[in-house]
Amino acid sequence: MFGLGVFDLAKIGAGAALGALLAYYPAKLVGRAEGRAAIQAEAAKEALARIDNLEKNNANFRKLSDRDRCLVFMRDSGLPDSSCD
Repeated sequence: MFGLGVFDLAKIGAGAALGALLAYYPAKLVGRAEGRAAIQAEAAKEALARIDNLEKNNANFRKLSDRDRCLVFMRDSGLPDSSCD
């Protein structure tokens, strides 16, 4: 073949398999993080729609401070309250 012996081909095959294995796990983790971010974005979008509805229909909600509105938004969407500080 190209002057490669059986052991050389085995080394190349093992290297290719190891490289594919090493590339698989980071790609899997990136995909998982992107999926989690998409779920959080969707939850925030739904929470924003509910808060818009509250602003239209609830006079008490309109009287809340910006921080209190932020807290309602964060708690409703399942995001951490610390982002409002």
